[in-house]
Amino acid sequence: MKFKDHWADYARYLPAPNDHFVKFAEQTTTSALKKRLPRGVRAKHTNFLNPASPLFCWPNVLYTATFAVGNGKPTIISNRDRTKTFVLGDSGGFSLISGAVSSSMGSWRAATLDWQEAECDVGIIVDVPTRAIDVLASGYTDFQSCLDQTVDNAKFAIGNRSRPDLKLLAVYQGRTKFEADKWAGVMETFQPNFEGMAIAGHTRLEIADWIRRFRSMMDRGLFDTVAHIHFLGTAQPRFAVLATALQRALRKHVRADLAVTFDSSTSFTFVQKFGQIVTGLQADRKDFRLMNHTMPNRGGEFNSLTPFPYRSPLADLCTVGDFLPGTDPTTTPSDMVGNNMLSHHSLYSELSAILQANRLVDMAQEGMNGLVPYDIFQAVGMIDKAIAGSGQALIDLQRLLSRPGSKITARVEDRADEA
Repeated sequence: MKFKDHWADYARYLPAPNDHFVKFAEQTTTSALKKRLPRGVRAKHTNFLNPASPLFCWPNVLYTATFAVGNGKPTIISNRDRTKTFVLGDSGGFSLISGAVSSSMGSWRAATLDWQEAECDVGIIVDVPTRAIDVLASGYTDFQSCLDQTVDNAKFAIGNRSRPDLKLLAVYQGRTKFEADKWAGVMETFQPNFEGMAIAGHTRLEIADWIRRFRSMMDRGLFDTVAHIHFLGTAQPRFAVLATALQRALRKHVRADLAVTFDSSTSFTFVQKFGQIVTGLQADRKDFRLMNHTMPNRGGEFNSLTPFPYRSPLADLCTVGDFLPGTDPTTTPSDMVGNNMLSHHSLYSELSAILQANRLVDMAQEGMNGLVPYDIFQAVGMIDKAIAGSGQALIDLQRLLSRPGSKITARVEDRADEA
């Protein structure tokens, strides 16, 4: 299964794997590992960046500097075919301010830029997330200090970048609409020095407000260099289809090659921490959402010889026991191999759900199905008109997406550097 062949002109979803998975999927299968894996399956088969994978291929990924910088082991990122894959390098800003990374800001931003120039196609500059204000260990106690340090990091990136074909994205943060506007008012003045925008913070999924800011930047000539817009931390199908509508509108009215992407670590963080896998798309006139299932957390709670109940190219080869080998009722039945296999299965389900949601919206636009939430159906048309310059369409979009049940709320757990 090559998802790329079916993706049409949809906004690209960038799964954000953790360091465990990218090493597992690149390792040679030893005799011991061969015994642990299902018959005929090798660890490298789970490398979804490899177009020759017998399971599935998706050539797009986000990887964070948190896992990459200082890691000398081979991974599916470092060993990828760069002519056939795409990597967006996140800066790991939250890991830095939370204490998970011990480097100083100066050394971290230099090391991150070096890594992005060596291994990535697009990079996000090092930012100080406004979430840092609520993290005692961060040392950042107010909005202004987060903004000031990020501006300093932007100046560093501008002055020290050296690879002309690496696109760098300026970061936009904010916990509230007021903060997001204030941050944008400063960061947009540096935007002509960058090739795109990374939309972060608590308001990152409030797409109507971001369209308002994009339009303002266009009117003032500050959007001319923007070739890539990335929304951090979501795999929600409701947002995915709006991101597609945004990309199509921007390509139609502004720039034909502009890319919109979004990422999440859901199939890695949630699977490997909580045993929660994605199983598919729930679609009706009221909602688009990912369906989930939580795996048993004690051995002996299941028949290990039962075929795995959910479908994917890998799961179709597996029993429940292949994913959960433990049988002791006092401990978790999972292990490293099973967790990485579950991540691979969950990612297939996640990609399938996002692809299905986009297809359903396309069909609805052509009058061929009714399984699209009414607000989403309406929003798609409004986004096109708003990007084209209609002030009334933008007002209508803001009203529509602020209604109870229509607003898309960001979850901080979806960020790659919290995996």
